[in-house]
This record gives sequence, C-alpha cells and structure tokens, in this order.
Amino acid sequence: MQEEAAVRQEQIRRSTEEQIQAQRRQTEKERAEIERETIRVRAMAEAEGRAYEAKAAEDVNRRMLIERANMEKEKWLAAINSTFGHIGGTCSWNHNVADI
Repeated sequence: MQEEAAVRQEQIRRSTEEQIQAQRRQTEKERAEIERETIRVRAMAEAEGRAYEAKAAEDVNRRMLIERANMEKEKWLAAINSTFGHIGGTCSWNHNVADI
C-alpha cells in the first residue's frame, strides 16, 4: 500500500515537473516571438526615419542647387549686360533657371 502511494506520488511529481517545463518552454517561445517582432518593428521605424531624412536632404540639396544656379545666372547676366553696356547696346535677359 505504501509502495503504491509512493509510486503515485512520484507520478504526480513527474507530471507536475513536466507541466512546469512545458510552461517554461512556452514562455520562452513567446518571449522569443515578442523579441523578433520588436526587432522587426524597430528596423521598419529606422528605415522610415532614414527615408524621411533622405527626402529632406534631397529637398535641401535641390533648393541649394537652384540657388547656386540662379546666382551663377545673375553673375553671367551682369557680365553680359556690362559688356553690351560698354559696346553701347543693352540687353536685359531675365530668365529663371527652372524656365531653361
């Protein structure tokens, strides 16, 4: 009788231990899935941030390029008008770089 009770106690202990181990494995599996999802979301957010920065830099670079082109145009127009002014004629070209 005591031997049967001891066997049942051992079976209950083993069953409980197996349940605990299964819960631990499940918890680790869920933790790993959450970690993967966090990494994925972070990577997407970083990529979106880089894309936004690149777009902003592109806009700034375009404006700077247009400004430089307009300054260069003004310089050349001043030189041309000065040259024609000395010759006696006048020329007044006034075009935006974007129109050319």
